[in-house]
Amino acid sequence: MFTRFLFPGLLFLFISPAFAGDTLSTPRLVGPIKFSGNKITKEYILRRELTFHTGDTITQDALTKKIVRSRENLLNTSLFNFVTIRDSLHSDSLTVSVHIEVKERWYTWPVPIFEIVEQNVNTWWNNGHNLERANYGMLVTRYNFRGRKESVGIALRLGYSERLGVSYNMPFLNKKQTIGAGFSVSYTRNHEVAYRTQNNILQFYKNHSKYLREEFYSRFYLSYRPNLYITHISDIRFTNTLVNDTIRELNPDYYPNRETRMEYFAASYRFACDHRDLKAYPKAGWFFDAEVAQLGFGLLPKEGLSVTNFYGSFRRYYKIGKKFSWAGSLRGKLSPSRNQPYYVQRAFGFGLYVRGYEYYMIDGQSFALAKTQFRYEIIKPQVRKIKFLPIEKFNTLHIALYGSIFADAGYTDDRFSDPILNNRLSNDYLFGTGAGLDFVTYYDIVLRAEYSFNKLGESGFFLHLGAPL
Repeated sequence: MFTRFLFPGLLFLFISPAFAGDTLSTPRLVGPIKFSGNKITKEYILRRELTFHTGDTITQDALTKKIVRSRENLLNTSLFNFVTIRDSLHSDSLTVSVHIEVKERWYTWPVPIFEIVEQNVNTWWNNGHNLERANYGMLVTRYNFRGRKESVGIALRLGYSERLGVSYNMPFLNKKQTIGAGFSVSYTRNHEVAYRTQNNILQFYKNHSKYLREEFYSRFYLSYRPNLYITHISDIRFTNTLVNDTIRELNPDYYPNRETRMEYFAASYRFACDHRDLKAYPKAGWFFDAEVAQLGFGLLPKEGLSVTNFYGSFRRYYKIGKKFSWAGSLRGKLSPSRNQPYYVQRAFGFGLYVRGYEYYMIDGQSFALAKTQFRYEIIKPQVRKIKFLPIEKFNTLHIALYGSIFADAGYTDDRFSDPILNNRLSNDYLFGTGAGLDFVTYYDIVLRAEYSFNKLGESGFFLHLGAPL
């Protein structure tokens, strides 16, 4: 009796894996792809981000991988809080149907503006958190306008830097969804201007009764996205800017040739290849971009500017087991042009910095920056409900918490550095290290709390928004 069942049982154990493997490698026909939850977003916007399409013949194993990648692509559009993709096998065992469910974000944001003018919130707080050095106003932005991933924005900003601006971005102009375009126009004026850098600290001059700088800026761009992960962007910009005579006296090199007015055209081309899993806080994949920009073409009488800049960056992300991950990046700028006015010289201080040097402005025409970070998952990504909020777009959120240790290194090349100004951090190697906590939640929000040390023997606690690299 026992032997009657022993042989078939053993046979089943050997044959089952073979059948399972065969199931994964058996070609399937991708059948209907259905969408739900996209009350505003057009269906073709979602289909643009998929790595598979109806009519494809693909193995189940490959389809599973493409589903994972397609979900990441849809989340990276910043149109949805959640994306779920399910596949089901038809009765003929040869056709697979796919159902994609999305939960759209809130797309209209009338947001009160409160911005500090210092390099970061830490510098502003350390300098007395003066409200006179802050901007306030209203920014109204409609994301996913007409359900086509377009955005339109109007900004009215008062306070330290008064600004009125409009922008419109249309990522898809043609039927193939490969060409996009957009423009922005703004007018800004200031009662206070940072006219130079001394001791690696911005020096300000203020006049309550006069506007010390006025600026009109416009930009038009074209983009070309031939596939899911490569983007080309070309733009042309026009700037007309004017400063008070006092600024010229305080810094004769603020504009070219001791002028108080400068107007110029600029153009740039950028290539980007993005294979990150999630743009807001990547844990796997890589990103590369390169850009060339020309400021000034000698076309206008008050130009006096001819500066060429080259930019590049490479970022790599690895998962190390279930809890650990590593991230590293290299960024650089090369600007060989001579006679660059102070107005266009920026290296570390606004946006880019070596951690540990957040209080300093480090000018230069060229720079190199390397960052590395090891992360440990303290709270794994999970979904939480806020019961007292009635709106689904806000009461369902994902959260995650990561601990990290990091190290940064950087160098700026300032060929026009004046020894009298004692900007000792330029033309020198900078090193910073420390540890931090990264809190990641919905609407691509990343809050970072870091404690860092620099080679000057200084240390401090810093708050930041956005992924570190």
